[in-house]
Amino acid sequence: MASHEHKINHLDQPYYGPPIPPPTDPAPTGIERRDAYTLFCLAFRVLTLVLIALGVVVLVLWLVYQPTRLKAYVDSASLTRFDLVDNGTRLQFNLTVGVSIRNPNRKQAVLYRRLEAVALYGGEQFGYVDLPQMRQERKSTTEIRPSFQGQAPGAGVVVALFGREKEDGFFNINVKLHTRVCLKFIIVNSVEYRPDVDCYIRVPDPTNATAMAHGFAPTQCHVDDFS
Repeated sequence: MASHEHKINHLDQPYYGPPIPPPTDPAPTGIERRDAYTLFCLAFRVLTLVLIALGVVVLVLWLVYQPTRLKAYVDSASLTRFDLVDNGTRLQFNLTVGVSIRNPNRKQAVLYRRLEAVALYGGEQFGYVDLPQMRQERKSTTEIRPSFQGQAPGAGVVVALFGREKEDGFFNINVKLHTRVCLKFIIVNSVEYRPDVDCYIRVPDPTNATAMAHGFAPTQCHVDDFS
């Protein structure tokens, strides 16, 4: 009886030995590793299929709704002054141009983020106009009327060309529109495009009665594609 009590008292003694580590989770078995790899492969395949499907949808929508390039015409152009001054060193000008821009697309409106007009003579820029932003609806035509006024340096090539065309009675002027546009389809905006407009016009000299009698002939412009 004493021996039994001694064993019980011994078990009740506090333990001062090294700490006993907590039990650890068993290492994943080969089956669990294979299941995780299978799940990863499945998720990767699903993601790949989703990306391919989205790419196909975007391609189909682009082919169906591929935009048609804008059309532009110079309907009118008038010079109230176009002369060389200061011993032929400066070109003095007052030019107004009426340009019609046609959006032929049935599905897309055009948002003009930037629209500026530049006038050149003999390859030299002499006028610049910054036009306001605007929205052009589907199947619509918008007219802009940039007006160029002031003076610009008259380079040698400009002086020689001016003399020849003054005798002819018509000045050949290049008007360019630099644009930055987005296409709007319902509530979605496209990426940004930069379709520039290039117009070569033949404007009668306001001091030449014969040329003024012939007047200005409307001219079609070249417009870049949406690319």
